[in-house]
Amino acid sequence: MSILKLLHPRVLAAIKAASPAAAEIPYVASCEFTTGKSGFGDIQVKGILSAAKRLKLNPQELAAQVTENLDLEGIGRATVDGPGFINIHLTGTWVGERIGRVFFGEEKTRLGADEVKSRVVVDYSSPNLAKEMHVGHLRSTIIGDALVRALEFVGADVVRQNHVGDWGTQFGMLIAHVSDQTDVNLEELTDLEQLYVQAKVRFDEDKEFADRAREYVVRLQSGEPEIIQKWKQILDVSLRHAQRIYDTLGVLLTPEDVCGESFYNDDLPNVVTELEKAGILVVDQGAKVVYTPAFQKDFGKGKPIFMVQKDGDGFGYAATDLAAIRHRIGTLKAQRILYVVDKRQSLHFRQLFDVAKRGHFFGDQDLFHVAFGTMQGKDKKPFKTRSGGTVKLAELIQSAQQRAFELAKEKNDKRKPEDRFTDAQLKEIGDAVGVGAIKYADLSKHRDKDYVFDLESMLQFEGNTAPYLMYAYTRARSVARNAEILGGEQNGLDGIKLDFDHTAEHALGVTLLQFPDELATVIATACPHHLCGYLYKVAQAYTRFYEACPILKSEEEVKRKRLKLCAATAHMLKTGLGLLGIRVLEVM
Repeated sequence: MSILKLLHPRVLAAIKAASPAAAEIPYVASCEFTTGKSGFGDIQVKGILSAAKRLKLNPQELAAQVTENLDLEGIGRATVDGPGFINIHLTGTWVGERIGRVFFGEEKTRLGADEVKSRVVVDYSSPNLAKEMHVGHLRSTIIGDALVRALEFVGADVVRQNHVGDWGTQFGMLIAHVSDQTDVNLEELTDLEQLYVQAKVRFDEDKEFADRAREYVVRLQSGEPEIIQKWKQILDVSLRHAQRIYDTLGVLLTPEDVCGESFYNDDLPNVVTELEKAGILVVDQGAKVVYTPAFQKDFGKGKPIFMVQKDGDGFGYAATDLAAIRHRIGTLKAQRILYVVDKRQSLHFRQLFDVAKRGHFFGDQDLFHVAFGTMQGKDKKPFKTRSGGTVKLAELIQSAQQRAFELAKEKNDKRKPEDRFTDAQLKEIGDAVGVGAIKYADLSKHRDKDYVFDLESMLQFEGNTAPYLMYAYTRARSVARNAEILGGEQNGLDGIKLDFDHTAEHALGVTLLQFPDELATVIATACPHHLCGYLYKVAQAYTRFYEACPILKSEEEVKRKRLKLCAATAHMLKTGLGLLGIRVLEVM
């Protein structure tokens, strides 16, 4: 259980005993962990000051009365500091007992995190299958994957949905272009991007070709076998390419998670029917639309329309998204749906949720747009190649792995010959660190913000980076190996009771126990950067502990206690990085 949740009812009871009126004020008993500064305790109750001001009471006197009534027997003690802050100082014995329960006892399955029993659909990655994945797909893919992992960790029933773009004019264009080529074998195609660029140029410049491409779309929609076969071949090439990237990135998406736009084609007429029944669908210049007056400001002087069906019976992606909601609520039984999509689509999702709600497509379920910013180059513009082209995601990953390998080799050359890694080990380090660096640099930023892609900074072993955290794990594990106590398990430490006397021990132990609250924040806000910030705090606390507290040279009892704290730290870093989709290494 979360420490803050454990303390909340005790604090509220103490406030009620001191002032029943204060206890009625929202958030008056809310607690938060301190920054670890000496004298401020481990946890602080901050609501007393504002409550006293609101009730025209002396804040220090109210805080003192609350402290007198606060039952912390066996947990710690409370002090009043400053103008009316209540600081809670946890005992080293209680912190040690909690570490034992959370990391080595009955709570180790979820490391103290509360179980979440709900069915959650997560819509993420969703590349356009008419071309190769590029850097623009990175954020949705890894943010979505981190959220999926966090939700699954706490027991949620998660349904992954890769809503790929596999329908529309772009495929008519590709099929028309392929049909004109004599040297293109779809079964052996490796560069879909080049084929798409060629087809797009012809579509924009050649009216006859554009008309023929649209004709192929009609033939595709009518189910003509020959066209369907070519369409499926293109999809297969693109999906295999995407899966290779997913596997390299270490994300959980599989071919079974693909549920593209074409899946909903048969339900599009039903979407129209349901909107008509709800009385919100109107015809505007031949198109079937829904007015969304709540968003008039976003349209300026234009009509705030949500296009469902274009003039001429063509359905847009709005209709497909509505059909997807029907499927996810009606068939998948989702209680929550997360859409991990670029923030530039914010208006679309606000309209989508508004129309779906008014059309009775969902009720008390939670639909949430997990919006994110863009990856930028050092010029603060969207990340491009030197020639101004789109950066392929596969090439970006490969360049990061290669640079990580080069840096690892430079460090390796400085080692003693007997301590050097083999080329195979260096490649494993380069691959893991390269991918981890890309993912962590992205996930450690607030998802709503744009950020600058700087590979050299990402690969640094200092600061809030993946290499720093990965190395902190490796160091924690190496201490145990050097002690020859841990053989991959905690067998030699099972009977050791933890009781922290040293300040650095205590600080690390309290930091480790903050995980349930940090994970709950990640799940509530769909913001993985909270977990990144927490893991950085763990690594920093471990570094301070490692520097201040001798481990292997300590007396046997102290040594084994500190080794157990190292084991808990390693487990926390491995688990936390794993929730971000980052693989740890035993040596690096």
